[in-house]
Amino acid sequence: MLNNAALAAVGAGAFVLASNAQTKQTTDVNNVKIKEVNIFVVAGACYVQIVADNGATGWGEADADNPPVAGSFLNNGIKQEVVGESVWDAERLWDRMFYGNHDLGPGGILANSIAGIDIALWDLRGKLLGLPVYQLLGGMYRDKIRAYGSFGIGFNRLTVEQAVAQARKFVEQGFTAVKLRIQIRQNRQNPNPDPTLEYARAVRKAIGKDIDFWVDINNGYTAARAIQMEKILREELGVIYFEEPVSDQTHTETAEVVRAVDSPVIQGEKEYTRWQQRELIIYGNPDILNPDPIKAGGLTEMKKIAAIAQSYGKPIMCHNTRPTLSTAAALHFIASIPNCGDFLEYVDIESERYKPVVAFMKSRFRFENGFLHVPQGAGLGVEMNEEKIKREAKK
Repeated sequence: MLNNAALAAVGAGAFVLASNAQTKQTTDVNNVKIKEVNIFVVAGACYVQIVADNGATGWGEADADNPPVAGSFLNNGIKQEVVGESVWDAERLWDRMFYGNHDLGPGGILANSIAGIDIALWDLRGKLLGLPVYQLLGGMYRDKIRAYGSFGIGFNRLTVEQAVAQARKFVEQGFTAVKLRIQIRQNRQNPNPDPTLEYARAVRKAIGKDIDFWVDINNGYTAARAIQMEKILREELGVIYFEEPVSDQTHTETAEVVRAVDSPVIQGEKEYTRWQQRELIIYGNPDILNPDPIKAGGLTEMKKIAAIAQSYGKPIMCHNTRPTLSTAAALHFIASIPNCGDFLEYVDIESERYKPVVAFMKSRFRFENGFLHVPQGAGLGVEMNEEKIKREAKK
């Protein structure tokens, strides 16, 4: 870790320290290489540990929709692209992983798995320099962000009473905004009966009018149905956003909804690369983008997405339903970009679903007065429970 000498320059391949009016290149850190990449598949997560040849380590997280699949792809598909390479070559290593496996499909599991290695490398770089990751990504625009409590009903998996209890719990925990995920999905398009209004009305009544509230349809409507439902949700329940109302496969339908409704439309959770996000902006024109750091190729790709979004005047409000390294990466990312939206998604870390996952961390995020604070330690600023992760991964 660096001493208190001033950091004069940081590059992909070298950095210079200013000390006693003299500068010198620290070639020992400059030449650090990746010794090994370890993949740990545990219940609810797929973690990546990168070990450098000087013994330093960095941690990352791949998308956890199917941890065993992500773990297999990392072990058998992409980790060999980076072993033996310099830890500083962020752009080149991302390209090696992406284009070396591009024929397997540019989105989905490829981008989701690259994210684990990419985030671990940023954590490692920060630790080697003794700096938080947001400093390496461009510096700080904000040191905290308002968080909203997010939960899904699994298309009636939760009862209305259970949904109400969860929403109330978020308010009791100090959240000032709540999002209800209906999780209809494309395969149940325009369901009849549709649970959305029953659940949304009950949740709004439970949390009161002073809590910001919105609904995520999870891609389950056609444009016509989405337009009809947005009007009811906005006028009757005061929703402030309308999220993922139509299929991610039909950007022209997104554009139709955006033109017709008054609520800002959020979309982009399932667009995993800069190219996919560009196409969404051009053809769908959502008001707000919601890429996810552990889905969209990690921090290296997220910075590119942010730049493209900024050029079109689009804010980013990260999708984030994983409460450990994914949240850490999202916090450092939003700290470093000018076009950050008003909120970051977060979950109930005390729930039966997430409490076991949070136990893989020794440290905790600072959550106060409805805001999540950006970790200030070196790297991602969180300490993982390595012993527990390794023990659980063997089961």
